Amino acid sequence: MKVLILSCNTGGGHNSAAAAIKDHFEKNGSRCDIVNALDFLPKAKAELISKGHVLAYKYAPKLYGAGYRMSEMLPQKGLYEQNAKGADGLCKVLFSGGYDIVISVHIFAAMMMTELRINREIDIPSFFVATDYTCSPGVSEIDADCYFIPHEKLRDEFVSQGIRADRIVASGIPVGEEFLIRSDKAQARRALGLSEDGRVLLMCCGSMGCGPIRSIAYKIGEVLGERDNLVIICGSNKQLEKDLEFLTGDDIRIKICGFTDKMSLYMDAADLIITKAGGLSTTEAVMKRLPILYIDAVPGVESRNIEFMTGNSYALEADTSSGMVNLVDTCLSGAVDPMVMVRNRERDFPFTATKTIYETVCAHFERFDSIRSDSKAEPAKTPARLMPEINKRMMLIVNPVAGKGEMMRNIAEVTGIFMDAGYTVSLFPTKGRGDATEFVKAYAKDFDMVCCSGGDGTMNEVAAGMIEAGLDLPIGYMPSGSTNDFAEFHGISCDIKKAARNIVEGSEHLVDVGKLGDKYFINAADFGAFTWLPYTTPQRLKNKLGFYAYVLDGIKDLNKLQSEHLRVTINGVTEENDFIFGIVASSSGLAGALDYFGQKVVADDGLFEVLLIRRPTSPMELQATINALGSQNLNNDLISFCRTDKVEIECLKKLTWALDGEKCVAGSHHELKSLRRRIKIVF
Repeated sequence: MKVLILSCNTGGGHNSAAAAIKDHFEKNGSRCDIVNALDFLPKAKAELISKGHVLAYKYAPKLYGAGYRMSEMLPQKGLYEQNAKGADGLCKVLFSGGYDIVISVHIFAAMMMTELRINREIDIPSFFVATDYTCSPGVSEIDADCYFIPHEKLRDEFVSQGIRADRIVASGIPVGEEFLIRSDKAQARRALGLSEDGRVLLMCCGSMGCGPIRSIAYKIGEVLGERDNLVIICGSNKQLEKDLEFLTGDDIRIKICGFTDKMSLYMDAADLIITKAGGLSTTEAVMKRLPILYIDAVPGVESRNIEFMTGNSYALEADTSSGMVNLVDTCLSGAVDPMVMVRNRERDFPFTATKTIYETVCAHFERFDSIRSDSKAEPAKTPARLMPEINKRMMLIVNPVAGKGEMMRNIAEVTGIFMDAGYTVSLFPTKGRGDATEFVKAYAKDFDMVCCSGGDGTMNEVAAGMIEAGLDLPIGYMPSGSTNDFAEFHGISCDIKKAARNIVEGSEHLVDVGKLGDKYFINAADFGAFTWLPYTTPQRLKNKLGFYAYVLDGIKDLNKLQSEHLRVTINGVTEENDFIFGIVASSSGLAGALDYFGQKVVADDGLFEVLLIRRPTSPMELQATINALGSQNLNNDLISFCRTDKVEIECLKKLTWALDGEKCVAGSHHELKSLRRRIKIVF
């Protein structure tokens, strides 16, 4: 099981929870990656969120709290829409990493995942881990298979926000394994150089060093005994560390510490912790069975943590610096027994969060995998591409904007189909014309199959790259463009997921490719007055009237008809004349037209189908041409049809062609050759 854990760099707590989950899952054999979900947003916006959070948290806590309270009262649709913009980036990571499960430890990440599940229809198990003792704003906007909450007493709060009760698991907040183990207090103090006889108070400010730490430190010496110690952890706040060293002066009872990786050991050494009310720091202290005294350093979500913990007699709080000093004094003097709060927690607090999360996720994934496996059709005969024991590599070239991004909306399910067939898939998104050809030429030799998704232009580029690289790999095609004539002719489904299944379950078909100079075409090369028509005539008109619709839509006025004076040589016969239109079809370009005229196009016979229309010289000839097309008659003097493997055309000026709908300006001499059965298409 490969797991993607999504966090956000908006403080240390979420990353700590993600690391705890990763550690437990990997110790049980899973593969895990932690990714910062802000990386999926535009860089400027991500930096604004990350740095803005830190600045407000450290320097404008009241403003931060006011913003949080406002968010509790307002719908979070706007927040969802902003984070949903990261869904495309997340989708690419899911696809390229081949993940089975997604676990989000931040609401922003969960919103991105919700966008993929609801609006992109990507079916992958998704889980949300709440890291504060409240149902945060925005949780009602997300969709997850399971919601891991900090405590059973919060269930009703989550249900009131629209979360289904049967999807809620009161797992607790995941913390590192070191916080689940309690070391000997005396041994921990010796290791840290603290007094073994007196009491040790631990004061923490979070990873950013927030709150009224200076004023508390300045006053608390009044209530400390001679052998007591106060250890202050400043986190990454260097200025706070310097200020405290100045304020505490030569008081050897007070130890100032910056960022440390020994927090677990400090908690083992402590008798009491004074801390801001972060979800992770709270849970770490609970796991260590420490009495907790809260500083309401940052109003907002931490105020909700304080309300939950103090409301259930799990912790105590002081509103001011003086109040905190008095509270410490009452605990040290014995006026209040601080261990009462610890005993209260022992009765109903969850102490196995990572284990519960792991077991729940595994059970859900087993059910999901079983349902997915049962829903697959059993092929009558298993092609070589379906042999999962063979380690095969697939190159997947995608035009991400084709069909309004249809492929990207389905990419997780498509790649799941390929991976189930035993492929390791590598994504190559195109950004401009010619990218697909260059990708194939540079990298395809290292793969067993090349698949592509886009329109006829993308398929053309892949075929060209295959020929230019001298390769003969099977090609899978999932049409998603505005023009899909090649797929229509060959019967390739325009349903992305169905086309993907047909690639791994189908068979190989050899297909001709046309060549004009150093260019290639899979459908047709055409020139003249109606060159644009096959790519602009409405599909419904094509289906109803066939090729007659193209011509009828184009012939309006004889005087407006442009023609090209050409010398055309076919099958050893040369004709020089004025032509208003010509098409040389390799496979599908004339399929609709020739079906209309009772002819059949064969895709692998090595022959072009060639249709030429000469210029009418009078209104009568124009009408005769229109009548001939309308009556399915190819014997008109102005219309010629033939099959050949080679066409030569000479003209006095450069001739503009459309190769599979793409404009191509060539010289005065043109040689078109049919490359028989040159590429292998799988469907």
